[in-house]
Amino acid sequence: MNDLEFTVAYLKAIEKKHNDYFNSVNLNIMKCVEITGTTLITVNVTQTDLPNNIRYDIEEMFWVH
Repeated sequence: MNDLEFTVAYLKAIEKKHNDYFNSVNLNIMKCVEITGTTLITVNVTQTDLPNNIRYDIEEMFWVH
């Protein structure tokens, strides 16, 4: 598994963990973030109204600031 595949898998695990939220707003996590890079991956949260606990799960893994 390369870095990009790991990133996508991790984000989908976050989506699964917070399945109730994503189903209620009819959204998937990949539409909430922007992934750049291939070996040095950067994930930026683009969905500004994403709940803090979901944003934290993303930021904790990818050190988004």
